[in-house]
Amino acid sequence: SNEAILKFEADRFLTNHNSFEFNNIDDAKDSPLAQQLFYLPFVKKVYIASNFIAIERYNIVEWTDVQDEVAKQIEDYLSNDGIIVTENAVKPKAAVTVYAESTPNPSVLKFVCNKVLVPNVYEFTSIEEAKPSPLA
Repeated sequence: SNEAILKFEADRFLTNHNSFEFNNIDDAKDSPLAQQLFYLPFVKKVYIASNFIAIERYNIVEWTDVQDEVAKQIEDYLSNDGIIVTENAVKPKAAVTVYAESTPNPSVLKFVCNKVLVPNVYEFTSIEEAKPSPLA
């Protein structure tokens, strides 16, 4: 595990089964808690998941010197029913993977994606046929 990251577990769910990663205070505009944590000069990233908050620190301090104060700040925030992440927060996007597969015909490639791009299967055998499809 990364020694720069410390995980603070909560006794309740913090998000609605979503995870969020904030890289800076502007990134955290939809998370008042994360914004508050970024005011600590050593906070590099804030991760908020279903039942924990993890903080990555810059190497200007050691966790042993500040973890109790950070834990108290998070505990106080949660005890006062502070907003963790607003409804406007963008849900994390799933990565889309596209890769090429070879076919028995060496002049033909098949492209595969882990997400549905179009509702039907299309096959183009010439440049002219592919003109209506900008992706092809």
